[in-house]
Amino acid sequence: MKRNLQNSTSILLPFYMKALTHVLLVAAVLSAGSIFSQAQSKVSAEGYVCLPCGLNCDERVYDKPGLCPYCGMDRVKKSTVMFGSIEPDQLCDYVSKNPNVVLLDVRTRTEFEERSVPNYGTLKNAVNIPIQELDSRLAELDAYRNIEVIVYCSHGQRSSQASYLLSQNGFGNVRNMTGGLRVLKDDGCKK
Repeated sequence: MKRNLQNSTSILLPFYMKALTHVLLVAAVLSAGSIFSQAQSKVSAEGYVCLPCGLNCDERVYDKPGLCPYCGMDRVKKSTVMFGSIEPDQLCDYVSKNPNVVLLDVRTRTEFEERSVPNYGTLKNAVNIPIQELDSRLAELDAYRNIEVIVYCSHGQRSSQASYLLSQNGFGNVRNMTGGLRVLKDDGCKK
């Protein structure tokens, strides 16, 4: 009996050793995968995105600064893009329920005054500071630093850039209207 047990042990020992090796190998692979995943998450969180331009390339993450190969904008740290967005089909209803929201139109004066072709109109009670002048005219908006500001333009590209600029200069509640006035179908909040 002792001999049979000894024989069984010597026969099963290689099998158990092989199984144990597989378990340890799987554990090592899972652990490495977890470490890789955490490292990848860290790169994503610390990665670079193009300076918001309103195009699909805003979602791409790069591992270093440079120029976006799609829109040509500078890449900025992803963590510095700190503004939200609002869809055009939500805007008029949202503004009617939140009358203190500030609407910032960053189109040119000609577009704002509805003298351009195409003419997308103008929103009621909007403040107009063209994107080209925004950096030098930020002081005009100081009273709105702690109030929600919704930024818009005609297509959503200039307003994305303006939203980024505002958020980098102490405006804590900024939202960009995606797509711009060209896709706003509800005329209820237009002049």
